Amino acid sequence: MNIIKPFYMNDNSILINLTTSLCKSKLEILNSKGFKLVYKHFYDSIDKSSNRQLFKIKTELDNAYDIIELYKLLLIYTFHESVLVKDSLNKLLNFQTELLFFTERLFDFWRNYERYGIIQRKLTANVTNNHTLIEYTDIFLDNVISLYRIITSKLNNGPINVYRQTPAGFNAGFIVSPSLNDLPKGYEVLNNIDIINAIMMRTPFIGHSFSNSRKGVFQQIDHNPITNLNLTKRHWICYPIKVGVTYALIYFHRTLLHHGIGLSNLFEPAMDEYCKGRKPDLIYVYGNYETEDDKTFYIDEENDIYVGYVSRLDENDYFGYMKKMILTLHNVYMIKHNRLPIHGAMVNIVLDNNEEKNIVIIGDSGAGKSETLEALRFVADAKIKEMNIVFDDMGVFYVRDKTVYAIGTEIGAFIRLDDLETGYAYKELDRAIFLNPERLNARVILPVSSHDFIVKEHKIDYVFSANNYEDADESIRYFSNIEEAVPVFIEGKRKAKGTTAEVGLVSSYFSNPFGCVQFEKETETIIHDVFKKLFKSKVVIGELYTKLGIPGKETSGVKKAAKAIKELL
Repeated sequence: MNIIKPFYMNDNSILINLTTSLCKSKLEILNSKGFKLVYKHFYDSIDKSSNRQLFKIKTELDNAYDIIELYKLLLIYTFHESVLVKDSLNKLLNFQTELLFFTERLFDFWRNYERYGIIQRKLTANVTNNHTLIEYTDIFLDNVISLYRIITSKLNNGPINVYRQTPAGFNAGFIVSPSLNDLPKGYEVLNNIDIINAIMMRTPFIGHSFSNSRKGVFQQIDHNPITNLNLTKRHWICYPIKVGVTYALIYFHRTLLHHGIGLSNLFEPAMDEYCKGRKPDLIYVYGNYETEDDKTFYIDEENDIYVGYVSRLDENDYFGYMKKMILTLHNVYMIKHNRLPIHGAMVNIVLDNNEEKNIVIIGDSGAGKSETLEALRFVADAKIKEMNIVFDDMGVFYVRDKTVYAIGTEIGAFIRLDDLETGYAYKELDRAIFLNPERLNARVILPVSSHDFIVKEHKIDYVFSANNYEDADESIRYFSNIEEAVPVFIEGKRKAKGTTAEVGLVSSYFSNPFGCVQFEKETETIIHDVFKKLFKSKVVIGELYTKLGIPGKETSGVKKAAKAIKELL
């Protein structure tokens, strides 16, 4: 096991190893190196341009750490008693109001960081109870907020009358354990990296990243980008997940913990597969400093492993690079195994007579696929009994016994806040992960389905191509044959919505730059085979006008499209 240092801090986040530095009391927090480091960062940030009360306190101190000594005394004595204990504190007697303000801002400074706790467990197993993660993080939270309340009440010369249960502890926590399984030859650099057993998050989790959009497509290379990487293993974590029916090992650097948390709402954990020693289908390494093979993937035919690599450049600090590389690897795997990756959304609808209908909307990022299905929830009436998400962004079509079936990849949804019905995301606060909520292309990650359900075979009743750029009178145009339909689906035209670096009216092959673009020839063969079977099975195929890219009609167009689907049902 690689021993993770007790306290790690960068510009955005703090990581505390609870195995070595739990801080079981308020005094232990004040004596910890971590507290002193946070305090020093705050103290050093104060200058002449800062608030006058903060700058006044700084100019009065002979020793920056005198306030920490004052805090320790305040655990026992009153303010007036505390400042008289040491000569260096006497001068603070007349600055009680300023000290209270200083303490409030220090507390805010701490809370502005993304805060993570990690437990290193020596045993790797899928049957071990993970309750210690809740226990340890609750202890830490109780001590931090209790410390804050004791100090501020002493500085305020009175009890607190309004208690705010401020999220003052960890935003998220992990239990990790030593790796059990050595990977095949060529992947030795990834051996002995700790594995995530469990994740805890305080919802709503709010994460921030340097970038807020994704550029370009991932390129295939002819050599394994992982083999010669130089990794400091104690700075890395591996998260085993299920991507549909495939099994993936996702390695990410500690500076990208906010993206690792995002995975927990989007993909099913796969600790069971890991403990069985199953060979991974997909391996992704995200966040090393080397940029030579940045944003590339490799097909390891000898081991039947699909490998991706994205570096730690600031421009790559966006959840889209975590999610979309994983899906690219999954899709390439599917194409090579004669299955058709679908960039779209699929919902299973149960009508009031218990009849089931399955609808698929295909479209690239921002086309309005998932937004239309969410709008369908709002316009649904009593005739629609259930709406069950099969996939929100990526799925798979495949042929078995001359019938086309669909399965999903993700148990969650990665959705633009701007395109949701007003207030919808806030109704889901208790499960939500918000990413850059104050910026353009703000996103929320929500769990929407179960893994058992998404990988179950689903027959298909309706397939639509999402059109977000044409202001048509009707909401649906139907195709009568494969010659009409396939060119529209293959062209994949849409108006860019700021989710990527693209601008204006753009096209992507089969609306899917995640594998299909890189393997057009193989994909086209599968497309024609699948669509022949769809038409033969009398599946309704058409073009759905979402108008999501038309200014002023983003909400009304999606709602109108949803109503058209409801009427069709």
